[in-house]
Amino acid sequence: MYLLDSNILIEYLNGSKKEIDFITNAKKNNEFLSFSVISKIEALSLSGLKEESVQDIENFLNVFSESYLNDDVATLSARLRRNLKLSLGDAIILATAISGRVTLVTNDKTLIKKAKNLVEILSL
Repeated sequence: MYLLDSNILIEYLNGSKKEIDFITNAKKNNEFLSFSVISKIEALSLSGLKEESVQDIENFLNVFSESYLNDDVATLSARLRRNLKLSLGDAIILATAISGRVTLVTNDKTLIKKAKNLVEILSL
């Protein structure tokens, strides 16, 4: 079970082979793939994104399970943000992975360093 960080989704959308291969193989193997609602916001608000691309991104995201914010994730996000000095987005994504007990797939080296003892992490 995997939670895909925003950078993984965005790199997939940009045509990065590593991310495409990982997601394609995971889907073939019926792996559970999800993303945080914050990743949806980040993917749909990319600089220079044309309106006609929005529907394509939404269709792509519909292939995965979306993890929404709840009170537990919000509380944990706030604590992680305070204690680890994370951005709001990274805190929400990390809290979502921790509370969902899933592997966080990210290429964010700073997040990996801060989160490595809190959740299983896979870097592509």
